[in-house]
Amino acid sequence: MVSNSILTPRLTEAHRDLSRRASDCLTPQWLEQWRTAPGGHIRKDAWRELARRGLMGVSLPVEYSGQGLGLLGALVLGEALAGVGDGGLALGMHVQNEIACDWLVSAQDDELRDRFLPGLLSGELVACQCDTDPSAREPATAVTEGDQVVVTGRKKFVVNGANADLCFVSVQLEGEPAIVLVEKATSGVRVTEVYDKFGTRSVDSALVEFDSARVPVRQVISRRGISQLMRWNRVMSRMRFLIAADAFFTHRMLLEHIVRHTTTRELGGRPLAQWPVNQHALARARTDQELMEAGLAECFLRLTDGGSTVPEIAELKWFCVEKATELASLSTDLEGGAGYMWDSTALHAHAQLRGFRMSGGSQTTMLTIANHSMACRAELDAPAVAAAPGRRRG
Repeated sequence: MVSNSILTPRLTEAHRDLSRRASDCLTPQWLEQWRTAPGGHIRKDAWRELARRGLMGVSLPVEYSGQGLGLLGALVLGEALAGVGDGGLALGMHVQNEIACDWLVSAQDDELRDRFLPGLLSGELVACQCDTDPSAREPATAVTEGDQVVVTGRKKFVVNGANADLCFVSVQLEGEPAIVLVEKATSGVRVTEVYDKFGTRSVDSALVEFDSARVPVRQVISRRGISQLMRWNRVMSRMRFLIAADAFFTHRMLLEHIVRHTTTRELGGRPLAQWPVNQHALARARTDQELMEAGLAECFLRLTDGGSTVPEIAELKWFCVEKATELASLSTDLEGGAGYMWDSTALHAHAQLRGFRMSGGSQTTMLTIANHSMACRAELDAPAVAAAPGRRRG
């Protein structure tokens, strides 16, 4: 996509060098060397290896010791990450590079940044974003006690949760939203479960508990008001954009695979691809892929050149993941009996997409954001109707 699209003229030699280095490294064989066990998540020392390969801090500005390749660099890296054949590593890298590093840089606290950012860039430290509460009735909370903040709560399905050293925890701080940085080594922090996942298994997802964990008040890196909302929207929009791209890369791989399969596999004396019902289905999939690519290009420009992003990127993430999931389902059927075996390409892709559906906000959440945006637009576009003289409004 990146090397043959509207974004191609924006590529520099540094972007192309990143693509070459990452593609040479990020293969299924490389991944297997760094797993804790066959089919397991990567070991902690794999993060240092990724840093040694020059794959950390890709989008971070040079003045913060990053590579200065921006969102386009993150997209280039995401395309290479798809080569390992498991979407988990991409999700983990997005958290490390795009969420954790951004929180530290945008906090505008030099001491905090200088203390933790070098470790993230070297792979010595691994980060996680802790967002999902057990339920709406059980939010993680924080209270200020002198020069400390006390964090209490549980966070589910935390990507990198088991390996992480740094937890960026979304809490209600005295009734208002905030992000608190909590070191895993802090007393009261523990991982109580590492989930056995269906897909995206190359990084762990864990249940992390915070039992009156105390950190300095300066580690409240974002809190209340418009500033908190804008920073949260920027971080999550970038994450959702990259997950949409991950789904696109999966869709592209899967379409190439199933076209090859249906071209060579025959039924009734002719290839599966020549049956009209399959021709139509594959044509729809090709159309979806072109629409996904166009949407990614447009949202990239929105993110980098300014403009509304939150609802549009939520819609993009929903569309890309949904259409890739539809193709995975179709492909399992077209593979026949092989489509329901563990080594099925289509079934494996479907497993990765289940992880993409929930990461960065569920598909239902994406539709809710889109619905709220439509309602707001309708309200703003509606002509003002003045109340008749002497009549009450209402």
